[in-house]
Amino acid sequence: MQTASGDFALTMDELRAVARFATACARPVLTLFRKASPDDTRPAAALEAATIFADGAARSRLQRTAATDANRAAKETADEAARHAAYAAGAAAAAAYLHPLANATQVRHILGAAAHAARAAELAYDNDPVVAEYMIDGAAKRATPVVHDVLARYPRAPGGRSRVAVLTRRLDSLLRDPPPTPRPVDDPGPFFHGTKADLRPGDLLTPGWRSNYGTGRAANHIYLTASQEGAPLAAALAQGDGPGHVYRVEPLGTIEDDPNVTDKRSPGNPTRSYRTTEPIRIVEELHGWEPPPPQLIQRMRERMAELTELGIEAMD
Repeated sequence: MQTASGDFALTMDELRAVARFATACARPVLTLFRKASPDDTRPAAALEAATIFADGAARSRLQRTAATDANRAAKETADEAARHAAYAAGAAAAAAYLHPLANATQVRHILGAAAHAARAAELAYDNDPVVAEYMIDGAAKRATPVVHDVLARYPRAPGGRSRVAVLTRRLDSLLRDPPPTPRPVDDPGPFFHGTKADLRPGDLLTPGWRSNYGTGRAANHIYLTASQEGAPLAAALAQGDGPGHVYRVEPLGTIEDDPNVTDKRSPGNPTRSYRTTEPIRIVEELHGWEPPPPQLIQRMRERMAELTELGIEAMD
């Protein structure tokens, strides 16, 4: 069924896809609001209203009223991270009222929940822009082909100096523009790889196997570094039993910058962190390397666990 007339067609099924996307982006940061205002259920009610519509119910005053209530909750909390978490929930409910008008401001109905959620997470973790980048990247990965198709009917996100406006435009660009061509890497090495796996010279590491980090999903790349400090850290953080191992390796094909580092934490790649879709060969195992301080590993694991609560699996 088509919605009210406008500049282009927009069906209820498409609206439901947008609401489902917005809700998935907003839900992980609801915990930030609950920590600040445990007795205020208005943002949670907004997410529930958005979910009811996304699951097939008719669009009604429920979504509009819930969005307004969540926005009021945002204005009433003193915690800035919680405020944006509530705004994210309100935006998810309001996504049901995306209009088929070729107006840039309508893009906020599609991307606003994700942008506010990213700002909430960023504020909750010492105003760290890397956390916001992970949230925006995660939102881009959640967008279904239907969401991409709907977004393409609208102008680009409007300008603005606020942090939420900047994050909205960043997500808009990720969803519309082709990814940048990887920068050619001209690094003479030597290269290293840290892992728990017990390997021998001549063994090949290839992508496509379950990763020893994060959720353990299949890895599309093999990672390596030209930093001798980076490989021991990777060995310490790897999952599995037994001691960590550090190997000198030889890439058998083209390597590129690791975007998890260069796009988020360290532009220019000063850590010399790389990845490849082609095999790397074990040359030799290195012995006598100094493991990272246990306190550092503990802090990193705790931080990763906190980020996982927000839907960020940084080690993936």
